[in-house]
Order: sequence, then structure tokens, then C-alpha cells
Amino acid sequence: MRSKHDQRAASIRIQTSTGLRAIRQDQHTLLTLVASFHRKGRDYEGWERDTLKWLQTRYGPQLASVIRHTDESHPHLHAYVLPDDPAMRARRLHPGALAKDTALQHGATNRAGDAAYRAAMRDLQDTYWLEVCAALGIRRFGFSRRRMTRAEWHKEKIVRNCSRAADVKLGEDMQRVKTAAAELLKWQQDLEQWRLQMLGDRDRIRQEIMRETDARYREHIEKHGRLYQTEVALRIETEKQLAHRTPEEELICSS
Repeated sequence: MRSKHDQRAASIRIQTSTGLRAIRQDQHTLLTLVASFHRKGRDYEGWERDTLKWLQTRYGPQLASVIRHTDESHPHLHAYVLPDDPAMRARRLHPGALAKDTALQHGATNRAGDAAYRAAMRDLQDTYWLEVCAALGIRRFGFSRRRMTRAEWHKEKIVRNCSRAADVKLGEDMQRVKTAAAELLKWQQDLEQWRLQMLGDRDRIRQEIMRETDARYREHIEKHGRLYQTEVALRIETEKQLAHRTPEEELICSS
């Protein structure tokens, strides 16, 4: 990663009115981000997966490297973004710096530029929280100590207990919904299996009826064919007998 950055930075030449020059020594050529998780173990894998997806979606092929650090109290990720700008101007990838530069270019004071910087960074953190942390139940501003009266404390305690009870009931309802969905799926699979079985039985019965009808038809044809052949043979035999009669036999038969 470092060698890739250094090689690219050393190879770039910027066209100026006086000719080509190298990148200024004080120019930012690499954007770095740090995403920290609030606890070890629980939900960490999901947070890391969603954070990587968020970084890839936001920076695309410019995301050069992501390094996991677990040697401190809060595990965190270091992301390095190598700008694809021809002059490697990483400042344009920084939402706060870009907002301040844009404000100053439009005639804003330095104080107003700083306000634009802070607003852009809050917007970045809000976006990251909404797309990654909210689904994991991570607070946007974490936990902080507040001053409350005893009545306010009791009221918030009741709200927390009600919220916890609602979460438990919601979990139970979701479990029942999952169970019902699994049963419905099983019923659908059974119905589909029965439907296929009925179709198979229908085709089998249809084929058996066709075979039986065809056999009866053939038997009927063969039977009548034999009767016809018998009648034909009888007629031929009768004609032969008639042909061999003498005149006296014919006279006797006619009398």
C-alpha cells in the first residue's frame, strides 16, 4: 500500500504555466478514516462487514486498504483511500475540507467555512450511523452523564422498563411470526407435493383408461373380423356346393 502510494506520487507531474512540477510536499495525497466499535464480541462481525460494505460503496476502487486493530480497548478499522485524481488531491475526498473550501470560494468568512466543515463532518457521521450502526442498536452519540431530578430519573426508569418489556414482547411476536411462516412454508410444500402426486395419478389413470379402451377396441375389431371371415368362408362353401349340384338335385330341391 505504502509503496504503491509513493510510486504513484513520485511519478505524477503537474502542468503549470512555467512547466511541469512534482506534487507539493505539503499536499495531502492519502485519505484515512477510522471506524471504532464500542465493544468486543457481540455484533462485531456484523459491524465490520457493514462498515467494509459502506466504505466500498462510498469510495469504490479508490479504497486501497483496510486494517483491523484489536490491541486496544475498542476494536477499530483503519481505512486508506488513494484518490484517483490525476494530481492525487485527497483533500477533495474529505467532506469537511471540501465543504470549507467550497464555502471560502463563494466568499464565506473563515468562521463560516469552519461551520461548513463541522456540518459536513456531522452529516458524514449521521450517514455512517444510519447505514451501519442503527441496525445494530448502537447509539448515535453514545452514553453520557446527565443531570436529572429524582422524578425525572424514575420517569426514565419506567420508560426504559416499558421499552425493555416492549422489546421482549416484540421478540416473542417475531418468533411466533417466524414459526407461523415456517409452518406456512411447510404447508405450501406439502400442498405442492400433493398437487404433483395428483397430477401424476391423473396421468397414470388416464393412460390406464386409454390402454384398456384400446384393448377393448382391438378385441371388438378382432371378434367382428373373425365373424366376417367365418361368414365369407360359409358363403364360399355354399356357392361351391351349389355349383356342383346335378339337374336332378336341383329339381328335387325346387320341388
